[in-house]
Amino acid sequence: MRKKTIIIRALLFGGAALILLFFPYIAQNRYQVHIINMAGIYIILSLGLNLAMGYAGQFNLAMGALWGVGAYTAGLLNTRLGLPFWINLPAAMIVAGLIGAIVGLPSLKVRSHYLAIVTIGLGEVINIILINEEKLTGGALGVSRIKMPNFFGFPINTDERFYYIILVVVILGFLVTRQILKHHIGRSFRAIRDDYQAAKAMGVNTAYYQILAFIISAAYAGAAGALFAHLNTYISPDIFEFKSTLFVMTMTMVGGMGSLAGSVVGGLTLPILQEYLRVIKDWQLVVYGISIMIVVLFVPGGVIELTRRMRNSRKIHWPWSPKPEEEKLEETNVSEN
Repeated sequence: MRKKTIIIRALLFGGAALILLFFPYIAQNRYQVHIINMAGIYIILSLGLNLAMGYAGQFNLAMGALWGVGAYTAGLLNTRLGLPFWINLPAAMIVAGLIGAIVGLPSLKVRSHYLAIVTIGLGEVINIILINEEKLTGGALGVSRIKMPNFFGFPINTDERFYYIILVVVILGFLVTRQILKHHIGRSFRAIRDDYQAAKAMGVNTAYYQILAFIISAAYAGAAGALFAHLNTYISPDIFEFKSTLFVMTMTMVGGMGSLAGSVVGGLTLPILQEYLRVIKDWQLVVYGISIMIVVLFVPGGVIELTRRMRNSRKIHWPWSPKPEEEKLEETNVSEN
């Protein structure tokens, strides 16, 4: 049975890999590719938010503003200094990470919903700066004429070509996050999330790891910002308002807070759903709010938790999921290693 499960998993993984690799060629039109490109950017944002909130227990509700910091860093470096995407991407991550450290400072004094309120305020401050510093940021008009990347003379000037850059960054972001969680950094994050006082009593440097969670989370937002700026070639402050943070938080919670797979599921599902919600315009925020309430009240772990419950109920067994006894065996092997 175990061998059969491995074969089914391999087939599913191979099929998914082929779809991802050839998606630009099988998509019906360019707009579908653009939606998936945006979904990839949102997955990166969700991974960052999930790392801070889902694993470290730090409410970073300034993600939209930090996304804007990354986008403006890349956009200004490109339009003012003529620097290419390959330099702007790491630069945006560094700048956003530094601002993220500042945003994370209140976590040393306040926690829980108080921290959420403070980070919302700091995010709004960043957005106000983007609007009012017209000489630097272009004000409400934003930054235009951002150039798309070039790879050794090969122009990456279409959504179909840019898709592969986003795909690589998403895969790297996922793998890096998984490695962080396997490292003692990830264990420290979870210890702080589960019991702050106990973690501190056990010798965990809570202040260091709290700020580190904000820095890494912000770096992911910076990477997403650089990708967004060079993909769309235009940015403005209204894109990075609090509603963007709410959207990312909704997709993370619906997918599964505290689950990397949840970030992928939510990041793919909600941007596609958003296209169907455009007809209700400003009511989208109401839908997102209701979605968060439903998840918090009935399925705190999101879609991933729901599938886990269905599997454990023995009514449904997903072909790619191990049986409970196989899970126990895997957990035993991990603990022994």
